Amino acid sequence: MFKQLLQSYKKMPIPFGSMGIALLVVCFFFIAKEYTNHLVNNYNFPFSWFYISLKILINYALWLILAPWVSIISRKVAISGKTFFKWVGLAIGVIVISNLHRILAIKIYDIIYFIETGYMKEFFGPNSMVTLAVGSFSSFIELLVIMAVFVGADYQKQYLKNQQALINAQISTLQMQLHPHFLFNTLHSISSMIDIDTQKAQKMLTKIGTLLRSLLESEMEQMTTVQQEMEFIKHYLDLEQIRYMDKMQIEYYIPKDVLDAKIPNMIVQPLVENAIKYGVVPATENGKINIWVERINDKGGSYLKIQISNSLEHMEQPLHEKGTGLGLKNSRRRLEGIYGDQFTFEAGTTSSDLYIAKIQIPYKTI
Repeated sequence: MFKQLLQSYKKMPIPFGSMGIALLVVCFFFIAKEYTNHLVNNYNFPFSWFYISLKILINYALWLILAPWVSIISRKVAISGKTFFKWVGLAIGVIVISNLHRILAIKIYDIIYFIETGYMKEFFGPNSMVTLAVGSFSSFIELLVIMAVFVGADYQKQYLKNQQALINAQISTLQMQLHPHFLFNTLHSISSMIDIDTQKAQKMLTKIGTLLRSLLESEMEQMTTVQQEMEFIKHYLDLEQIRYMDKMQIEYYIPKDVLDAKIPNMIVQPLVENAIKYGVVPATENGKINIWVERINDKGGSYLKIQISNSLEHMEQPLHEKGTGLGLKNSRRRLEGIYGDQFTFEAGTTSSDLYIAKIQIPYKTI
């Protein structure tokens, strides 16, 4: 029974602790209101801080106790497609809860009054019935306000949940677009090598088997670690080095302290592919690619910086982020979906012979 009650409090649209703080603030407001009213009317009896404060606290503490039942009715009110009889049932439920709240409050007030004066008021006396009728209306208004807050909180939670689901679906779609793009380019490399060097083509087919296995194992995962991403990149570059062995130089700077950092799956591969396309393919001699990953700490927090740079040769016009293909465009959109505005993504030439793509995201570990 106690566990079920505890679970019902956990299922409320607003956390129990937050509700308690909010109701406490409301209590202080109404206590101040009662005191101001006492001063304005200049009553000839002293203001009872203890009794007034206790009375208001009890009133709202009872709403805190009844909150799970209020939450249930609020959810049913928010459901569309209700029949007339369901509306009648909900109306009865609202009336029952508001009256229950007022009856409990009155009886507790009577007990406090008895402790203070030694006199117990009659429950069905004329004064008690008037107090019950007037108080029930006040409880009804308070209940409607609480229900409105619950309905609003439920709607906001559902909206955020739907938005997150939509973002996840968009990220998954971008990721699914990226995989065929990557595979098409890799298979194109192999096909171009078959007529030139059969043995190298065979090695490339072996390598792509390793890549495909890694890709299939992680295709449903949106996030991975730097270590897993770099292992995939090294397999990919091993494949490309077979094709460009004579003019491809790669340097890595990846400290051990960043290997467990969490990053989007296959976020680096399009940057490396872009570096090969513009740094290695046009090169007459050595095309250089540097892969740099580091952790940056500043006053704003801790960040992970991923930087891919490549040398440039014989470029007729500077490169810009726009026009660099599906890979980089999808990378930016994926980062927006995951991090919102909590990231930076820059890609472009810094000089006539150097192109840099840089990502900076919040540093987190899995």
